[in-house]
Amino acid sequence: MTKNQLRCFVVIALAMPLLPMLRAAGQGDNAPFKTEYFNGKVVPLEQILKKHGAKLDADATPTWHALLTDDGKVYPLVKDAGARMFFKDAKLLNRPMRLTGRLIPGATLLQVVNVHSYQKGQLHDVYYWCDICTIRGFEAGICDCCGAPMEFRETPVK
Repeated sequence: MTKNQLRCFVVIALAMPLLPMLRAAGQGDNAPFKTEYFNGKVVPLEQILKKHGAKLDADATPTWHALLTDDGKVYPLVKDAGARMFFKDAKLLNRPMRLTGRLIPGATLLQVVNVHSYQKGQLHDVYYWCDICTIRGFEAGICDCCGAPMEFRETPVK
């Protein structure tokens, strides 16, 4: 047996126990990532719960926001890169928005992939801009490239 054949045998022998885990992990990957539009206002979840006599723990309050749709449905937001701007910039709360996202299967959690605002009925792109690097970002803060502050922008969709 050559060295290369021996290496292949060892790699295959070590990988065999992992196959069931790899198959299980890949089962959900076949489902298409289907997005929809959701119109409403992003609000702290605590505001919605308060109206119904429920209360979040103090440490949970800053980490839960929800989309309150125009037809009264409530979709808690998955706090990830898509929704992070709402957690970092309070001026985006309680305003008419169109979120592009998907509902997590079997739940009412909304995973946001794109954010637009409405101003005077017109759809606007919402983003943060670095004039120095001419980079568009999607959360308040400093530019990852140069460290300058990112400027909030809303521009009409063409």
